[in-house]
Amino acid sequence: MPDRESRDPSEVIAAETVAGLSAFVAKVLDQLSLSAWLPSAFLTVAGAFLLQFRAQRSLNLADAAASLTKHPATVLILAIPVLISATLITQAFSFEAIRVLEGYWHRPGVASIARNLMIRWNVRRKSSLQTRRMKAHEKAFAHARPRLLRGNIAPEVVNALEARALGNPVPSLNPAQRAQFEKMNWRSKCNAWELARIDHLLAAAENYPEDSRILPTRLGNLMRATEDRLILGGEDLEGFALRQGDLASERIKQQHDQFRARLDMYCILVFVSGLLAVLTLALLLGRSINIWAILALFGGFAAVSFSSYQAAIASAKGYCVALKEMDRASRLSMSVGQAPPQVVGKPTRRWLRIGDHSR
Repeated sequence: MPDRESRDPSEVIAAETVAGLSAFVAKVLDQLSLSAWLPSAFLTVAGAFLLQFRAQRSLNLADAAASLTKHPATVLILAIPVLISATLITQAFSFEAIRVLEGYWHRPGVASIARNLMIRWNVRRKSSLQTRRMKAHEKAFAHARPRLLRGNIAPEVVNALEARALGNPVPSLNPAQRAQFEKMNWRSKCNAWELARIDHLLAAAENYPEDSRILPTRLGNLMRATEDRLILGGEDLEGFALRQGDLASERIKQQHDQFRARLDMYCILVFVSGLLAVLTLALLLGRSINIWAILALFGGFAAVSFSSYQAAIASAKGYCVALKEMDRASRLSMSVGQAPPQVVGKPTRRWLRIGDHSR
């Protein structure tokens, strides 16, 4: 207290103002996630270069960089507020970005027509995958049959193996044949390249839910197929990770958080890159810039958008693995009679679900 009273009141006020501003900035930054920072930085930097390209009427990257970094202090003063604002906006819409890419389009008009057409296409694709998988099974077993017979396997057992491989009813067998049938694995007699095709088609088909639950996008079908197979698939899915998280290990929780953050980031990048592609045409066309250079830049942003969507699908697969592990932990706890934990209070952002909200 004596030190504070001996100081100049104006200095005390200035110090308190700086401390209060620093605390405010720290609170704001603490609310922003890394998954929103990176797309926002990409948007801010790329947007600045697009504006500079428009001003200098050329796509000379070196000249644009020299112009933007000519006055570093001015750049920082302008760029930091823009970056923070862009981060706030992108983070606010990250959940909706995921829902859109999952295929939850409820608006009438063009969106509804596109949704219906894409759902029909996915239903046909799932049916086609099943048909192709059956043909692949038939082809693979045709090559495995003579090898099985040469291995002194009874024809009745070979026929039963074929029926199981093709999903047909297994014919009746005597006890000895039944015992042999249960021990046999016909895949060990198949060609490796034919099994690889079967496994590929099987994995692709497993990324689809039931026909009545198919969504218009690949990401949405992957998420819904996983959700429908969880132990609480018929109940409230929004809080699944929140309710079951305490049953999982810390490693699974960490994996959940990491893949969820990546999913957020890549979904945001899809729209950020798409926006930059549109801005490229809007800002640079009619500025005496080579049209092919503009189209190349447009194609680059479009490629980043497409790659981000593929990365979002890959992240969703990891996210789904974490959910399955939580589901497995829940099943184990129920098998030993342990009651699932009851969550009290408001969910944190860490455990927000992104799945089916149409129930």
